[in-house]
Amino acid sequence: MGLFGTIKPGLRKSQAAILHLDLLGSMAVQMLDGTALTPTGAKTRGLLAILALSDRRPVTRKTLAHLLWSRRSDEQARASLRQEIHRLSEALSPLGTDILDIQRHALTLKPVLTTVDAERYLNASPSGILKLPETDSTLLTDLEAVDPALDEWLTQQRNRLNHHLTTVLEQAQSSLPDPEQRIAAANRLLRLDRLNENAWKTLMRELVRTADTSAALLAAEQCLSTFRDSLANEPSTATKLLIDELRACQGAGRPTTLSDSPSGRIDSCETSFPSERAYLSVTNGTTHTAKGWGISNQTIASVGFSPLQPELLTAVTPELENILDQTAVGLANQGFLSVFPPFHTPSQHESSKIETRTSGDYLVQTKIQTSLTPDPIEGTLHQQVRLIVRVTDQRREGMIVWAERFPITPENSDTVAALLTSEISWRIALAEARNSANRQADELTPLEAGLRAFAFINRKEPTSFLPAEKLLHSALRRDPQHPFLLLTAALFGLVRSYEQWAPEKIDRERTAAIEAARGLIRIIPETLTGRLILARLLLDRPSEREAGLRLIEEAKPFAPSLGITIAIEAYALLMKDSPQEAAANLKTFRRSHPTHPFVDLFDMDVVLIFLLGGNAREAVERSRIAVSLSPTRISMLMLHLAGLAALGKADNVSVVNEQAEARSQLLRLMPDFSLETVRAHYARLPPPQLSAFLTLLERAGIPATPSALAHQTQPALGGTSSTGYESSSVVPSSSVP
Repeated sequence: MGLFGTIKPGLRKSQAAILHLDLLGSMAVQMLDGTALTPTGAKTRGLLAILALSDRRPVTRKTLAHLLWSRRSDEQARASLRQEIHRLSEALSPLGTDILDIQRHALTLKPVLTTVDAERYLNASPSGILKLPETDSTLLTDLEAVDPALDEWLTQQRNRLNHHLTTVLEQAQSSLPDPEQRIAAANRLLRLDRLNENAWKTLMRELVRTADTSAALLAAEQCLSTFRDSLANEPSTATKLLIDELRACQGAGRPTTLSDSPSGRIDSCETSFPSERAYLSVTNGTTHTAKGWGISNQTIASVGFSPLQPELLTAVTPELENILDQTAVGLANQGFLSVFPPFHTPSQHESSKIETRTSGDYLVQTKIQTSLTPDPIEGTLHQQVRLIVRVTDQRREGMIVWAERFPITPENSDTVAALLTSEISWRIALAEARNSANRQADELTPLEAGLRAFAFINRKEPTSFLPAEKLLHSALRRDPQHPFLLLTAALFGLVRSYEQWAPEKIDRERTAAIEAARGLIRIIPETLTGRLILARLLLDRPSEREAGLRLIEEAKPFAPSLGITIAIEAYALLMKDSPQEAAANLKTFRRSHPTHPFVDLFDMDVVLIFLLGGNAREAVERSRIAVSLSPTRISMLMLHLAGLAALGKADNVSVVNEQAEARSQLLRLMPDFSLETVRAHYARLPPPQLSAFLTLLERAGIPATPSALAHQTQPALGGTSSTGYESSSVVPSSSVP
């Protein structure tokens, strides 16, 4: 069967609804008793179809008139629309009630009284998609050629449905617990898109898992034939490695089994032949895929680049190709994105093929702007080149996820590439979290649960920690070796440790975070992000600080010169009692990356480094923003108080009122807060820095020890904190190999 097919036999219809609309195939409208009410006029059916596919939101009369009468004047179109509304009302009059909500400026189809077959597919979740019958009918085949604008709308609706089904089936084939279900999802996906390599790989792996090696080999041959017939080309290196592995096992007469590795790769009983690795190396325009960890079911989204147009690669912009190549490698090295690196456009007749193969869930589009600016010293005109980057969600009609522009020069290509890597990966992760925001928690796949936890962590509000912890526990229990989940768990342990005040709880959070980071590195040894997060965590443990410093040194040759490595190195300098040098490093990083996610997620480090490095103004600027966004963060309120004390002394600025307000808020949240608490929390700091920090807090009015009244009304230090959550390790002991 193809894209859509007959759906009527398997769908249960709402008993509350009195009208059923079938839009797959040609339109059919009927009452509960089977009485047909399908409008006879094409325009009338078009009007009803637009209302039925509007997600039950009002559609303006202006929009309806344009879609149905785009070739007429506005006045004529509106008059025709009034007639069609009347015809539609008459066609539906046998219902005995009005299901159209007709307002002066807009129309709506009342949701309670109607059911629409296509909505069941558009609202399907990965766990529910296989319960719906497979379909092969095209949406609204009887509405073609009614109006050019309606044709365009119809194409958009068909693409919308196709994209949703593809996305949900891809999630289903990676998250459903039963191999037979994953096989069914992969087969459905292949009937939608014969060139979907993830579906081919899932199908082959799951057939092996069910001990049907002959069917897996048949699927391998069908995959090769499909690509050769459709594209006159071979599938990707990763897919061919898997096929070669299957053939090798069969040819050697060895039993073929599925390993317990996260990639689900095929292992023989005697040898292990690894499938594709999670990153691409791009050298001199050539893309290489190395052997290693498989990514088919482990990535949160795919990212493609628009083909490089020859006119962009002029003498003015020789750095562009290098920037985009470095960005592609950086994104792939994150370990949770599938990346199709940028291509040149070789010829006009091949452009469409490359566009198709390089497009992903998200598309990175580039544009160059040039302008002439006067040189104040030489008095001549200087050509300035700006790179405009836009990331769009291809599954949501090209919605812009992030856009920015950068001046590019021969000197800053590494810096721009590093910023693009961090920004794009972070924005995609947050966008994917938003995409599943309307789903119930028990319907989320492990990856979706991890993405939602990731979004909670980025809020940094103590009240968000408990739901984030529950989501991560659930996700890691079901998929304990997913790299993105381990990355998120490592970040969570670090961020939440900032808000813990008992030494044993701080240690427990960091131990869980270290365990997660090491698990990520074991799965993806080349992950730069995982190594740097582990380095940051180890720097807080004096006994393992040297190991953290070695990780930073090892990462430098592979990291951009002004990338996140220097921000982690700034924290290392603070731990080595060089606060001024640390602040200088951090300033360099912020000048190059003013919107880097590190600055926001690890704002505690940023404020602490600036504060102890003698940059009170920068520290207070950052802490003011953080406190205004989340006034319940005890740790940030503490840093803000210390920063105000330093600022008042250094710049002779009156901060008495702001200081009193911050101190009142802090002690209201944690009445037993004292210098003794701070000394235990920041025991990792070098003694001179800890002493300076405590002096600032004493000047800000923090008591040396908890008051007797606080002890009577609050739990003893180390109990449940005033922020209302109890610490526990996010990563189960069995979750990391």
